[in-house]
Amino acid sequence: MTLSEQHLKTIQTDFSDENLPIVIAELEQISRAQTMESAENLENVLGAILSLSKGNVAELRNLVAAAKRDFRDVLYWWYLDNKKTNHPE
Repeated sequence: MTLSEQHLKTIQTDFSDENLPIVIAELEQISRAQTMESAENLENVLGAILSLSKGNVAELRNLVAAAKRDFRDVLYWWYLDNKKTNHPE
């Protein structure tokens, strides 16, 4: 799998230089097969993981593990986080 330019930019912005290889290796563990053979789902889940992890490698690892079990969970958590951020009650 090759990460998109946007995902690579996010990784470089959010994570320290020493963590870049770790982050990329973690994200590369998720395959299209785990996202219902959909390139769009894969791109979306990678973006959600990067957004939710907020530069925290431990959180990124937790999210990757969750996405490998069921990527839809991560997308739902991202949706909830995004909804909370954009529409605070």
